[in-house]
Amino acid sequence: MAGGKDDSAPTSDDDGPSNVTKQRVAAAKQYIEKHYKEQMKNLQERKERRIMLEKKLADADVSEEDQNNLLKFLEKKETEYMRLQRHKMGVDDFELLTMIGKGAFGEVRICREKTTGHVYAMKKLKKAEMLRRGQVEHVKAERNVLA
Repeated sequence: MAGGKDDSAPTSDDDGPSNVTKQRVAAAKQYIEKHYKEQMKNLQERKERRIMLEKKLADADVSEEDQNNLLKFLEKKETEYMRLQRHKMGVDDFELLTMIGKGAFGEVRICREKTTGHVYAMKKLKKAEMLRRGQVEHVKAERNVLA
């Protein structure tokens, strides 16, 4: 710009990351550290369970072949459990049965989990409507109370 200041050019004050960026980095770092700490804790607990089971089997009157078969079976079950822990639950995991309520942001339905057959109430919300009305914090507070 001739004679005027160009507002799009970075100033010396804008050299570093913004506070929002720093907060996001800190949150991401905390999330990643928590995730890996939890993974290491789970691995250690799994090792301890295996050692304890091996000791109990060694003390019991069980043949070595039966011990190995039992350990393999339990290892398979533990792996299945870990796989289930990683699975994110979604609407497709449920059979929707009956609508029991309708509100400003969505609806509540009775549903049945396909794998277990357990019956639950599922609240389905319209995120765009919550954002438009500025009600995100209220909905998060409700979720935290119900969890």
